[in-house]
Amino acid sequence: MIGSDGTIGWLTAAMDFRIAASKGMTVLAIVSYPSISEDDRHWIESVRAKHDPQATRIGVHFTLVFPIDASPAAVAAEVAAVAAAARPIPFTIRRARAVADVVGTGCHVFLVPREGRVEIATLHDRLYQGALRPYLRADIPFTPHMTIAAGSDLAECEGLIQELSLDHRTVQGALRRIELVNLETPRVDSSATFVLGASGGVE
Repeated sequence: MIGSDGTIGWLTAAMDFRIAASKGMTVLAIVSYPSISEDDRHWIESVRAKHDPQATRIGVHFTLVFPIDASPAAVAAEVAAVAAAARPIPFTIRRARAVADVVGTGCHVFLVPREGRVEIATLHDRLYQGALRPYLRADIPFTPHMTIAAGSDLAECEGLIQELSLDHRTVQGALRRIELVNLETPRVDSSATFVLGASGGVE
């Protein structure tokens, strides 16, 4: 599922890669679970519980590498090196965006950072520079975001933003770790955790 701004919807991407999983491939992604206040986490997850079909599978997150079929051992060392060379990324979110899917009439609501956006995009780019480069969709611009809701069309998603006052709340936090996650389980599992800026990277 590709949004009109070039972002890829997690749900459809994961569904597509379950086909690969059925053929014996390991389905991986790289995400960052943000460090945010408990109040903000409770608010976000309460919205997701009602409006995001993926809420029961994975906690709120930034996706940095979208689903791929690969061996964790084949990419872990490179991901560790990228993480070790990076630094924690503070961010501030001040707005929500309704993003329509290019195919079909579906839509998602994204929480989009203002401060920290460039740094998150840079981390995404670095993760795709080596072994993962063949998986990069260069024709799809990357927009850092946390998905908070999904809808059947753009009007529904825009209505949710207004109804839930999503544009009137500021969320501050930081990305301190990145996770190599396995998408083949009902609840997304972490295969490895890498601390940003830590020597050796792996936690």
